[in-house]
Amino acid sequence: MKVIFIHGAGGSSSKWRKIDEHLREIPFECIDLPGHGSNSEEIVETVEEYAKNVNDTITEDVIVVGHSMGGMVGIELAAMNQHVKGLILAASFYELPVHPKIIRQLETGHFPEFLFLASYSKNIDESLIEEENAELDRTPVSIALNDFKACDSYEKGKATIAQLTLPILAIFGEEDRLLPPNAQVEIMNTNENIQLELLSHAGHFIQLEQPKQFAELVLAFYENIKNTINVK
Repeated sequence: MKVIFIHGAGGSSSKWRKIDEHLREIPFECIDLPGHGSNSEEIVETVEEYAKNVNDTITEDVIVVGHSMGGMVGIELAAMNQHVKGLILAASFYELPVHPKIIRQLETGHFPEFLFLASYSKNIDESLIEEENAELDRTPVSIALNDFKACDSYEKGKATIAQLTLPILAIFGEEDRLLPPNAQVEIMNTNENIQLELLSHAGHFIQLEQPKQFAELVLAFYENIKNTINVK
């Protein structure tokens, strides 16, 4: 069994770069969705299409970890593929509506500065901000626009996650300003199999701001599911 990491809107597998060193004891893969990072496949336009694309590559038991939009892709994967044995929602939710103001600015070819800054905790390390600015410059704004539209149009997440019977861990940053304000309460009310963990001093990119603590939660979740499968 391995762990598959799925990045969020406008991102790439590089968004998991800080946790690699903490996960050496388990098999894992950080993938690029179509049109992102090193994946030259044609980009798709919906969360469901992203999930179908990844689904075709899963032929062994896996745990899916999805950040933001990647979490919604994970919800769809868990519903369609019996090899998905566990799901971790990293700063994610079953719906991620996007304000029209953000869409309009992306359509002009510019990534909103206020959105970039709001993605991290207020006391984020300056070197990480510089890294993330460079990451932003490497990603065409058109990719982010496509993904934000995909997030905004995804409406079946609540019904889908409510029907899942596999273990689910939701990890939130205490300073996340991008998720809906009621996300933590609502996600817990949706499915009794969901456990919640909060990471302090972290905004929306919890895996970058608190990589060690995030990786420790992934490892514990992995070991718990692996032991459960072995018992069966």
